[in-house]
Amino acid sequence: MSERDMATLLDLVERHLGGQWVDLVEWLRERNALEDIEQRLARGDYRGVIQAVDDAALKFAAETHAAYVQSGQTAAQWLDDQPALADSLVRFDQTSPEVLRAAQQNQLEWVRDLTTETRQVVNQVLVDGTQRSANPREIARDLRDSIGLTPQQEQAVRSYRQALEQQDWSNALGRELSSGHSDRTIAAARDADRALTQNQIDLAVERYRQAQVSARAEAIARTETLRNVHAGVTAAFDQAISRGDIDADELEKEWIHAGSGRYSRPDHVKLDGTTVGYRETFEVGGARMKYPGDPAGGPDQTVNCRCTFATTIKAA
Repeated sequence: MSERDMATLLDLVERHLGGQWVDLVEWLRERNALEDIEQRLARGDYRGVIQAVDDAALKFAAETHAAYVQSGQTAAQWLDDQPALADSLVRFDQTSPEVLRAAQQNQLEWVRDLTTETRQVVNQVLVDGTQRSANPREIARDLRDSIGLTPQQEQAVRSYRQALEQQDWSNALGRELSSGHSDRTIAAARDADRALTQNQIDLAVERYRQAQVSARAEAIARTETLRNVHAGVTAAFDQAISRGDIDADELEKEWIHAGSGRYSRPDHVKLDGTTVGYRETFEVGGARMKYPGDPAGGPDQTVNCRCTFATTIKAA
């Protein structure tokens, strides 16, 4: 599959997964109304204060696996269209043990990671609320605002609200993900030496929260797309090799660096254009990776990576 083929597939999947994450966060918020969270707090149900997290994790795991399968089918179709394989009928078997194991692993990782992260965020909000002597409604509001955010993002949203309430204008203005419209409203209040209304504060915080959700959706979509698209494509080639449709020695892989600025890793830039045999791996910062996004590289080499790879049939 060419660089263009891979870029088209990656773009399609990334846009879909990004939208699915945003929808998932809103789905979770709908299932955790402010009044319900407040009631669970009153009962001391701190572990269950945010509900349906496992269901949300399973939903998103299903979306990422669908991307894996879609990529495998696309790669199999590409192979089937190659003149060198005219005598073969190449198809992607999504019921193979390897594919089913990938689906199960996806589910386990998402349930574990999202549950752990949610507990961290809930604990963070509860500790802060206790230290500030916040009332149950305020804590419930902060908990609901935290849904779908990392601990760092939750802290940013909460500190933004506090800055607005305390008229700490220098802290509130000019944040990287703040809304320009909100910044103008805040600046006007500062210049007039007056406080914001509660509605203005709530609206500004909601815009900031949504921006944080979108930023995270972009990061998750990019990382999960890279991992699942490349893994799905690799699975399709592995199946074709196992069936005897093509010999691994006939294939080669090329690392293609993409991205710029903060998303560029020196190790990846150096690999641009590097070609290896299909069974070989790329050496990336001391790790051995089958493809960009391979979990074997660890988070330092995979999170927010934009690289891809092309798999081609060697010329005779």
